Amino acid sequence: MATPKETLWEIDPHTTAKHEILKRYLEAWFPILGSKYRRIVYIDGFAGPGRYKGGELGSPIVALKVAMNYQRTLGGELWLWFIDERGDRIEHLKREINGMTIPSHFKVRAEAGKFHEKVDAVLQPSEADGSHVAPTFAFIDPFGFSGIPFSLIQRLLKRPRCEVFITFMVDAFNRFLEHPTDTVVQHIVDAFGTDEAIRIAEVPGNRIENLRVLYQSRLLQVADYVRYFEMRDRNNRTQYYLFFASNHELGHLKMKEAMWKVAPDGDFRFSDATNPNQLVLFEADPTSILIEQLRKEFAGKGVVTGGHIRKFVENKTAYLKKHMTAALLKEEEAGRIKGEDRKVDGQRRKRNTYPDDALISFV
Repeated sequence: MATPKETLWEIDPHTTAKHEILKRYLEAWFPILGSKYRRIVYIDGFAGPGRYKGGELGSPIVALKVAMNYQRTLGGELWLWFIDERGDRIEHLKREINGMTIPSHFKVRAEAGKFHEKVDAVLQPSEADGSHVAPTFAFIDPFGFSGIPFSLIQRLLKRPRCEVFITFMVDAFNRFLEHPTDTVVQHIVDAFGTDEAIRIAEVPGNRIENLRVLYQSRLLQVADYVRYFEMRDRNNRTQYYLFFASNHELGHLKMKEAMWKVAPDGDFRFSDATNPNQLVLFEADPTSILIEQLRKEFAGKGVVTGGHIRKFVENKTAYLKKHMTAALLKEEEAGRIKGEDRKVDGQRRKRNTYPDDALISFV
């Protein structure tokens, strides 16, 4: 995707899908965190003008509108910080915001500047004195790969209750891996936090996949939960990944639920090549993959509880509890698992259900 030069530009189908994931996640994040903490922070690091050429909403206005739907459940302040390097886009965004009725406990700031410099200036004082930052969700959505140093992502994720949602422009990384200009190469090294990324150019195999695996492994060094969503162009070629990273299992679960709404096949892929009226690529029954994962994890381990299986599914796989239930039901009907008639407390288990206190053994 070429970087647009104008203030407003046409929206792409994959951007619509990306905003849908963001919207659905914020519909969970705002009320959950807003009801527990006196202040929460939403950052849009490459905010844009707030609207597209055809009138479609940009990510800052998407976030604001979601927040306004939950304003009564937000017990404290909500800080929304929109950053973009282009001053013309920030001025357009400010006009969009000024046309809205913003609740008094919303603190909205839109400013021109570089994302990494602005956030660094805020993090430094708290890191120096050891003070806490408010729970923060950072949407980091660049067109390329400069200005998103991994060191900054790492610093954000080391702060309690901070999460990131990153557009990882893997196609751009791949095209510039062997660029002769040192500054371009350095941007790639900075984005990964290691020169191992550059060495991928010398490794045989799928470079796109190798870059994705490396970035995922880097995030897993600072986050307990990492999930990605693949975006493809009109030729069905991988263009970029959306990476979510968090140290909180509930955040991970809510992001998976948001992704499943956009891609119910579970492959977490969106392609511009699909029917414009159909947002996702539909694949085979996803429970067959989950069944294999469950067998590998639990076969031969004796009796386990439904809660043990659910935790594994929600925290270690791409699936949700509803998929776990469907997979276990298939396995029990095929005689490959045995669900005990009685639960942990001795009460009878309802047929075709697998609650947390159910007792299950894999044959």
